[in-house]
Formats: sequence, structure tokens, C-alpha cells
Amino acid sequence: MAIDLVSLRKLMQLMLASDKRRTGLLRADITSDLRREQNGPGGGGDFHTPFWADAKGHAADLTDLRRATPERILAAPGRARLYPQLTGGFLTWWEERRRRRNEPFTVDDDHIRGRLTLEGLGVVKVESTLGFSIGDDGHRVVYPYFCEDPEMKAEVARLGLWAMAQALPQYELDDLRILDVLRSSSYSTIESPMRGTEEEEFRALYQALTDRRQELRREY
Repeated sequence: MAIDLVSLRKLMQLMLASDKRRTGLLRADITSDLRREQNGPGGGGDFHTPFWADAKGHAADLTDLRRATPERILAAPGRARLYPQLTGGFLTWWEERRRRRNEPFTVDDDHIRGRLTLEGLGVVKVESTLGFSIGDDGHRVVYPYFCEDPEMKAEVARLGLWAMAQALPQYELDDLRILDVLRSSSYSTIESPMRGTEEEEFRALYQALTDRRQELRREY
């Protein structure tokens, strides 16, 4: 997770974390970077990628997430604790949404992704979204937050929604969502209304994280 090229998810986790937790995350990132410099890129992939692929397949009626999760755990026992929690969180959110809306849901086939470039700071990646339409009510684009600790808060979700809107300008801000998967909680401009200061706040927090990482990097 080089902080000059970082996923929005990881950046929000760092923004939400306590000072102690944030320092631990940055130290782990620095150690990982040093290891890659010495040994080259490692394998393994993203812990959450298989789960999210199954969740999106479930939304599109292509996969049964309840059946897919045990199969993922058999293939990788290290997922035995968090995958069932992620599955339960996603299904609670998705099925409640379906119950509330008596209209057809159509999941987008296209990969919706974009990047926000902040001069002097870095590039924020918005990827792995879930896009779908609800009847004639337009699109929804959902960005998942998988982190167990810390949980999402409305204030940081507000900044995340702003970043999504900059990275995905083809969509209306009101159609964007951030989903805290483990807690079945989604955030939109209703829960996290804009104040007009989002860019300034986002840049300030990003700069503080960059400065802290550089400070820690000098210790290695």
C-alpha cells in the first residue's frame, strides 16, 4: 500500500484509525515495501477479492454466496473467521434492500472504476465497486469497506463519497454509496451530507498520513 498510490478503502481505514493503530498500519506497510524491494513482488492476492467476487455474483443471481463461502474456506482455511462474518453482513444489507424495493434489480456487467489524482499527494484508486440499477430509479454504485477495525464513521464516509464522486464523474453523487460490509451499514449523502469543505479536509488528512509515513520510514 504505497501511500502515493492507494485504494480509497485503505486510505479511509487510516483516516479512521486511532494514532496507535494508524502507526501500526503504516509500519506494516513500510515493512512490506522493504520486503518487496529485497525479494521482489510476492503472491497471495487480496484477502477480500474472492469474497467480493462471490458477493457480486450473488447480487447478479450468478452465485449463491451462502454456498460459495464454505468452499472458499475449504480452499483457504485462514478465511474461516472473517468470511462468514462478511457473508452475513453483505446478505443482511442486500436482502433488506431487496425487500424495501419492490422493483427489479439489474447488476451492471461493466467494471466501474476510476482514480482521483491529487497533485502533490498521490493517486486514490476507486475499484471493485458493485453497480446496479433499481427499476427506473437510476444507478447505484457501491464501494465496499471490508475492514474489521476500525468501523466506518459518517464523517469519513462523507470524505469517501466525495472522493468517489471525483473518481467517477459519470455518476451522480447521490447515487454513490459506501458499504461497511461487516456491519451491513451503507452511507450516502443522506447519512453523510456534503459540507463543501471535503476537498480541503481530504487533502489535509492525506497530507498528514503522508508526513507520518515519511517520518516512520526514516527509522528503517
